[in-house]
Amino acid sequence: MISAKNRILQNAVKLGLFFVLSTYALLSLHANEIRYGRKEPIQRPAKAIRLASYNVLNLFDAKDDPMLQGEFDDITMVTSENRCECLGKVIKELDADILCLQEVESEEALRWFRDTYLADMGYDYLVSHDVGYYRGIEQSVLSRFPISNPTIWKDEDLTDMEDLKTGEGWNEDGELPTQFQRSPLMVDIDIDSKEHENNYEMTVVVVHHKSGWHRRQRESEALQLVELLQERLEKEPDLNLLVVGDFNAGPFDKSLAVYQEAGFINAYNHRWKTTGNTRDYFRTHESNRVLDYMMIHPNADAEIVDHSFQIVGTLFPGDDYDWRKDEPPSGYAADHYPLVIDMMPQDVSQ
Repeated sequence: MISAKNRILQNAVKLGLFFVLSTYALLSLHANEIRYGRKEPIQRPAKAIRLASYNVLNLFDAKDDPMLQGEFDDITMVTSENRCECLGKVIKELDADILCLQEVESEEALRWFRDTYLADMGYDYLVSHDVGYYRGIEQSVLSRFPISNPTIWKDEDLTDMEDLKTGEGWNEDGELPTQFQRSPLMVDIDIDSKEHENNYEMTVVVVHHKSGWHRRQRESEALQLVELLQERLEKEPDLNLLVVGDFNAGPFDKSLAVYQEAGFINAYNHRWKTTGNTRDYFRTHESNRVLDYMMIHPNADAEIVDHSFQIVGTLFPGDDYDWRKDEPPSGYAADHYPLVIDMMPQDVSQ
């Protein structure tokens, strides 16, 4: 028979073990794990090119921009050394040939980041344009292939998009949208190298639609961009076109449906895993949401490598983390996770 003293000792040991295991489990739910997405990227097929999209969460350099003052003074937004290193590490692991970024301060900041943290990645070409946003962030592209014809629409009038909102499901929240909150950035990319047998041209549009409850704004932005792209497609019917970035919309939101109704195909259709419980593999934001997409025109969709679409996870900051007041933990890269797709750069029609 176990004595009362031994029973107390055994219970104490069990309690201690329970405390240790519980603490470990609790910590694992905090800044110790990759909760969403893949832990590492899938290796790309031979001769494929890789396209990635990544919202890098306010990538600001240490140079003071006199145009940004007061509440939006950029000198208070400088990205920490640790976070820059983490972003650089993630981007190197992605090894994308074409990297589309959101929330970059400027071309100067992008060039500094590339030269400091990505010097050996072969990103000889870059574009980052002021897209008219009061907080000073913009969309950017880093590429191993030549970039041409960068285009933005800062002054595009969106008011006439209301006339296109027929049928059900449109939102009327907020004021009448008049301009893009952050203009999309469109670039042409010429893929011509010894590794790829044929010259392949593609056009990529990087978006960062208005966030939050501004659904009406996002819907007008989507309608306007689709109209602009359709005008170009009328002139270039074989255009290999992709729209990627932070759409700030859920999978069933009307603004995303605008692209789908225009014929664009969600890269999720080419996801690497299609069976079992795949939900956490395809969250794009640490808040357990899908906000980022790659929408592919059928011209380019024919060249997509099936089962190559993936979300690559980074450090989850913890359930108790409050981005409004807490410093991000060491090892933290950004609140969004990068999206990746592979393509064979040869027009199927050829």
